[in-house]
Amino acid sequence: MKIFIDTAPFIYLVENHPVFAKKMKTLITDAIVNGEEIITNVVTISEYGVKPTRENRPDLIKKFEELLARLNVEVLIIDQSAARKAYELRAKYQFLKGMDAFQLALSINEKCHRFITNDKRLKKISEISIDTMDDL
Repeated sequence: MKIFIDTAPFIYLVENHPVFAKKMKTLITDAIVNGEEIITNVVTISEYGVKPTRENRPDLIKKFEELLARLNVEVLIIDQSAARKAYELRAKYQFLKGMDAFQLALSINEKCHRFITNDKRLKKISEISIDTMDDL
């Protein structure tokens, strides 16, 4: 089974959020114990790097990249199939933004059984099981 992790949960883990970091550690530990794959995509990388770059914090970017490598996170790329699924999702869910649509499209195309985020609006998506940090 596969779990897709959106950008914010990785931020909470890397930056040691006082509440959510522990929840992410538990989620990841359980996933490893249960033999589940952890997946994200290039959108997560592009979103993650913005704040550390603005704040001149290459240490956070390095920590994030090391985390992905250590956990053997599969980083998907956006292809035509994902682009098609993204526009179908955006047509169906008018509130959906482009980057979120790519995240969801790739997770659906990869047949992930869970999508971990902290964007509560995404709970309206019916094509995949969405868990926010409050659900963990």
